[in-house]
Amino acid sequence: MRLGRLVLLVALLGLTSCAPEVRSEDGPPQAPRYGAPIPSAPRDVRPYSDDPCAGPLDAAMWESLGFSERGLRRSLPTREVVCRREGPNRERFVSFIVVPGRDVLVDTYRVRQFALFAPMTVGGLPATREQASPESLSCSVTVGTAEGQGFIVNFDSASIGSSGEAQNPCRLGQQVAERIVASLPPLPGK
Repeated sequence: MRLGRLVLLVALLGLTSCAPEVRSEDGPPQAPRYGAPIPSAPRDVRPYSDDPCAGPLDAAMWESLGFSERGLRRSLPTREVVCRREGPNRERFVSFIVVPGRDVLVDTYRVRQFALFAPMTVGGLPATREQASPESLSCSVTVGTAEGQGFIVNFDSASIGSSGEAQNPCRLGQQVAERIVASLPPLPGK
């Protein structure tokens, strides 16, 4: 019985030590960032967390990017809300996911879900792009808008472009993310 409790205690201690706190000289301990930069000019994406289909881009902006003016709003199991739009003839899709209550950029750096992971900036904010392979027709662009918030643009191309070559889903996803960042208000108090 004691051996079982000891094993349980060691396991619990191991779990609590997986993400050590980072000590700051100036204040309280901070959570580790796993290499994710802190946005130097934070923007506020939280106003769009209840309905990302209602903003920050209006219907005309979505149309200029080649997507339907109306999006399909869905709640995710993570409690975030996604807006999915499609291009002409359903040849491409984009999802805009607002993440208002956790640092999605830190999560992306920590997990690195896909084989291709590349840090970048979008509209002056720290971001990443991820793909399963260089030939993939999908790309995820994650943008840290401020500490503890951000958004994800998932771009999916359902077909090969008219030239017979695959469209560049990361370039197109980044274009969408840049438009979104340009439309976000500054973080209050910053």
